[in-house]
Parts: sequence; structure tokens; C-alpha cells
Amino acid sequence: MSPQEHARARLAERARAVARIRRGVIVAALAAFVLAWGVIAATGSKGTATAATQPATTGSTATTTGSTGDDDSASSFDDGSASSGGVTTAQS
Repeated sequence: MSPQEHARARLAERARAVARIRRGVIVAALAAFVLAWGVIAATGSKGTATAATQPATTGSTATTTGSTGDDDSASSFDDGSASSGGVTTAQS
């Protein structure tokens, strides 16, 4: 075998090794992608908070206390934020 033939054989072997590695990386990436989608499909997690789908338990009421109708500072608006049982939006 001449030196040129030996060099060509080594280059061909190297090209086959690089192709094998590239195929392995592509297969691994595809497998990870499919696995991730499988986990998402199995758990139903789409990134939405569960608290957003539950109806609020406290209503909003507007009340006035001791007002004659001319004093706007005496009226208050209760949005339910101070009461217990408010809606939680943090994701787990």
C-alpha cells in the first residue's frame, strides 16, 4: 500500500467515524425531544397555572360608610385581597 492510499484510507475511516458520531447526536437529540413531549403529554403540563382555572371564592363588593354622598374619601372598595382564601397564581 502506497502512502497516498494509506492516507486516503485513513481519511475515509475518519469520515465514517464523523458520520457515525453525527448520526448518534441526531438520534440522541430526537430521542430527548420525543421523551420530553411524552412527559408533557402524560402529565398534562402545558404551562398554565391550575389556580387560573378555578373560580374565585370571594366576590367584589363596594360599600360606603357614614357618607352623605358628597364625600368620596369615605367610600371603600373591597376587592377580596385582604380576605383569606384568595386566588394563588404561583406555579408549582
